[in-house]
Amino acid sequence: MKYINTLILSILFSSAVLAQSTDSLYLNIVIPEQDTVMYSYSRYRVAANTLPQASAFINGKETKVYATGAFVDMIYPENDTTHIEFKVVLDGKEITRNMVLIKPKREPVVFNGKEIKDRMVKPGNDVWLNTGEKLVVQTMATPGEHMVFNIDGFKRNIPMRELTRDESGGRQGIYQGSYVVKPSDYVMKQHITFKMKKGLFGYIKKTSDFEVTLGGGVRVGKVIEDGAYLNTGLGTDRLGGYKYGFIEKDILLNITGMKNGIYRVKLADGLDAWIPEKFVELMPAGIEPVESLTGNIRISGNSSQDIITLNLSEKLPYTTFQQLDPNKIIVDVYGATSNTNWKTKMLSSEGIKKVEWEQVANGQFRMIIELDHSQNWGYSVGYGWGSQLAVKINRPPVITDPINPLSGRTIAVDAGHGGSSNGALGASGAKEKEVTLQITQKLDSLLKLEGVNVILPRTNDSYVYMSERREAVLSNKADLLVSIHANSIGYTSDPREVAGTGGFYKHMAYRPLAEILYKNMLDLGLKDYGLTGSFNFSLNGPIEFPNALVETAFISNPEEEILLLDPDFQVKIAEQIVKGLKEFYLKHASIEALEEMPEK
Repeated sequence: MKYINTLILSILFSSAVLAQSTDSLYLNIVIPEQDTVMYSYSRYRVAANTLPQASAFINGKETKVYATGAFVDMIYPENDTTHIEFKVVLDGKEITRNMVLIKPKREPVVFNGKEIKDRMVKPGNDVWLNTGEKLVVQTMATPGEHMVFNIDGFKRNIPMRELTRDESGGRQGIYQGSYVVKPSDYVMKQHITFKMKKGLFGYIKKTSDFEVTLGGGVRVGKVIEDGAYLNTGLGTDRLGGYKYGFIEKDILLNITGMKNGIYRVKLADGLDAWIPEKFVELMPAGIEPVESLTGNIRISGNSSQDIITLNLSEKLPYTTFQQLDPNKIIVDVYGATSNTNWKTKMLSSEGIKKVEWEQVANGQFRMIIELDHSQNWGYSVGYGWGSQLAVKINRPPVITDPINPLSGRTIAVDAGHGGSSNGALGASGAKEKEVTLQITQKLDSLLKLEGVNVILPRTNDSYVYMSERREAVLSNKADLLVSIHANSIGYTSDPREVAGTGGFYKHMAYRPLAEILYKNMLDLGLKDYGLTGSFNFSLNGPIEFPNALVETAFISNPEEEILLLDPDFQVKIAEQIVKGLKEFYLKHASIEALEEMPEK
């Protein structure tokens, strides 16, 4: 904290000098991004910047101006329209700007007699359901009417009920109906027809754009694209749905349904996964569900990897995860039934302590690979010759000089965001993409002084796809990857109250790297934002190399923004990361025994 306080005093002194030479008062508003914003929450943060020596006011209340010129506050909208006045004043000069927050209103629905609207229609996308599942349909129509729906070519006049808006029973004209799929049902791609009673025998009708498929059991599908992935469910957030992992081309899947354009995959009894429709080609109906008996296991190695192979008759889906203490890799193969009667372990498999297997459930075969070293340095799972599944495990790098443990190593450092992706914005107008690149450049220089071959997926203000960043690490055979980012809060949190540094990882195997870097960052005097696991960021996804994401500090916090913009503090960040990497290598790499000097 001593360094931070000294830095702020230094910047304040510089600002005082600036005040004597600058009189160009300005006002730049960062949040809201537009003059009028539709916003429905009860709290809203605002951020702007001006000259550091100016006075700033938000809705008439004076607000602290930080050394960067940034000033922030919280707005609490109470009415449908909330005005925000920003004003800055210096030496008799004044600049004022007005912004508006508007709570979105639902436009009233006007019905012209009896009609069915193209609104509130569900499911909205094509759907495929199997036995025991419920088809739920919904549409909007004139309130207070009698509504039914047809599954065209299959069932007619299935009742719908009108949903109520509140406890008082106020009608809103939204009708919902359902149908539970029976074992004997078989419906292929039929539309839903919504019907409203008109007169004694007539109906007003509207047909859905989406189609429904009911029954049909299991269909076999083939993965047709590289880069396909299995999700654990239909949930999603700004990082996307949580993934089991990537799945390679030509793997066969047992498909049992579809929702929202995503196929449901039966992995094992009671265990499903989901894969986007674009990655799969359905095979002709009538093909039996894909399955295989497992063959025997072979454990071997080469100069840099240990290799475990398992023979199968089909390319089946698999998932993998890790455990620590002891260090294990677990691979589950789905649709597989154990017929493995022995394993053969070669002397070349230097890094493998033992391999075991078990039938976890019907159609779920598990290999448990225990490593003979403390850290998993990356591995891959995939099909090689025919349908032989191979697990290739990197051995620890060899350190020949414990005094300079990074010398000769290849390490990737990724500057977050870039190009069209600005990342988070600070109240001073600073962009995350610029800060991360500056820190990365300083880290690059320090690592090169240690004798490191540094891989930089992004070297300028350009947008680099995540797949390209991953490929840069793999093609250059980097030992590991460190992602550099700056954190930010959402619109509903007070930026002055949320601060600190954090470490992020997805796979348990790479928690040690994230933890060491995180603890070294805390030595800078930054607040503790925590160590976050199972983080679904794209560059935390690869299993082929250890990786960790460093959220250096909060660019949304005005005081930490000062630190992130200071070149000297950026060097401090880089130094702590280098220190953490040295600690990681010394703890988990293989240190070559030094030869004894011959006696004279």
